[in-house]
Amino acid sequence: MKALDKAKKKAKITVKVGGKKEQPEDSVKVHDWKAAEETAAAQEDSAKEEESFEWVLPELDADQIEEFRPIHYTPAPKKKSIFPKKTAANRAAPAILFSVVSAVVFGALLGFVVLKFIAYGDHQTKLPNQQAEGAATGAAQQEARLPALSIGIIQAGVFSTEGAASKVSRELASKKVPSMQLSMDGQRYIFAGVADSPGTAKKMESAWKDKGVELYAKEISFSSKKVQTTTKDEQIFARETVPLFQKLAKETAAAVQNGEVSPDGMKTVGTAAGNVKKLAKVRQETLSRLKKYETAAYESLAAYQKSGNRQDLTDAEQNLLDYVKVYSGH
Repeated sequence: MKALDKAKKKAKITVKVGGKKEQPEDSVKVHDWKAAEETAAAQEDSAKEEESFEWVLPELDADQIEEFRPIHYTPAPKKKSIFPKKTAANRAAPAILFSVVSAVVFGALLGFVVLKFIAYGDHQTKLPNQQAEGAATGAAQQEARLPALSIGIIQAGVFSTEGAASKVSRELASKKVPSMQLSMDGQRYIFAGVADSPGTAKKMESAWKDKGVELYAKEISFSSKKVQTTTKDEQIFARETVPLFQKLAKETAAAVQNGEVSPDGMKTVGTAAGNVKKLAKVRQETLSRLKKYETAAYESLAAYQKSGNRQDLTDAEQNLLDYVKVYSGH
């Protein structure tokens, strides 16, 4: 019996690893024969299987083994950093700060723009009242033209220096004679009265003879000039001022000659002067000064009509002379 004979022999287990036989270092001794028989039978079966199949353990790379090896990971305790980590709140802080700063800057800029807009609106309302009113009437920043002016005037002298002219002006003032200096063509002219025409001015010469003043009647002319108007009132005044001046010059010159004021003439002058006085929106510098002297001349003449005070008549003539100086632009 082959199996039994083999059992009596030392039982050996042969393992092939990688196709090579490995012999165990120690032989297994069996003293229990029954167990030995069972073992022998098992070994016989095993031997049969070994004859038909060789156990070959595949060679596995270390990387492949690691892939299926269970890992029990316990994180090592972390060392505390001297630099604290940024928490979510800390990371959000710059964004919040940026938002706040942006809001403040935007608000400041918006406020500045609004203030500028309000200031500009204020400026548009206050400063150019004439422009606003003119815009409403279609007259803003429109050009107007003062008509040419030709009048009779009484000349008191011509001087080459301002000092000499001023000396004569003071002498005329001491005698209660009106005077006005006008610089033309490098000369200083002194005028002492105004009339509506050279003929009327000639008649006025004798009125001052009792004052001991030597006078010369002549004609003086000023060309038309352009002015920039910003209100409807200024445009109306630019048209009406010269006709009113000529009426005033005529009535005043007649009063100087005759000592009396014509009631009919004063009625005509009063209507024209009243229309001009109603023009409250005359703010352009030249037009405003012309209106000032023209209105003052009428009021002085009206005062003379009531009181007969010669000084009122002199004041009327002085205001007309000042009007001529402004009109001349000198």
